[in-house]
Amino acid sequence: MPRSGTLGNSQPYTSFGVFAGLPFWSGGLTLLAAAPGIGKTSWLLRMLFESASVHFPSVIGCYEHTPEELRYRLFLQVEAMTSGPHKEAPQEMVERALARASEAVLLYLNSREDTVRALEDTLIHDYAFPVNGAALVAVDYLNRVPVVGLTGMMNEEGRSGEAAAALREIARHHGWAVIAAAALKSEHFTDGDDLSALLGDERVPYEADRVLIVQRSGEVRDCGCAPLEVITLKDRTGPPRRYPMQFWGERFYPALENEFHRHDEEAS
Repeated sequence: MPRSGTLGNSQPYTSFGVFAGLPFWSGGLTLLAAAPGIGKTSWLLRMLFESASVHFPSVIGCYEHTPEELRYRLFLQVEAMTSGPHKEAPQEMVERALARASEAVLLYLNSREDTVRALEDTLIHDYAFPVNGAALVAVDYLNRVPVVGLTGMMNEEGRSGEAAAALREIARHHGWAVIAAAALKSEHFTDGDDLSALLGDERVPYEADRVLIVQRSGEVRDCGCAPLEVITLKDRTGPPRRYPMQFWGERFYPALENEFHRHDEEAS
């Protein structure tokens, strides 16, 4: 049956939380694209940690890294939160902070079996995610989500449009906020500034409510930290914008602009 409504101030994009600098609203699909090694997975992990710390159901389903690898990165990220990019962190403080996010779900997904529908069923039946309610679901990454076509498993470039549509559908159906890392075409690794830079067919940017691209904005420093720029290519909730970030490589930490001073203080 078609949906209908009446005029009014329904505010469909009202945020239920801001995690790692990004606001999230129920029913939204965000794509986060970057070249390999820029820090997509690490930014997703920080979002997961902050969401779980305030007791929203939160998961990262990863086709690239094991839960053990993700836990290791999370541990280093919390060290960065407590002590900055390089200083030794008090382990008791780190453990207390990690305990606040202990309900976060880290899933290793199989790129031949774990479809969007399988992920949806697992979250609802095994992890008691709300059938209808706010939750943060991160998928790493879009182009590895398995999609079966008429002739069998589709290739990575061809499947991404179908995967984006399926992720958008579960976001809408359950009221979850879904964010998926996405790949860039190799020729756009250093110049991904329009929607055509995304790997896959035209449905990939069409299905998304928000598309972000992260790229380096300068040289990697001797300490392993790198300046980044986030480019909003599409956003149904507001105007496109650009803003800086840093990636503290030693601790896999995506630092927001209000944290830059911590690196500068250590450097001085």
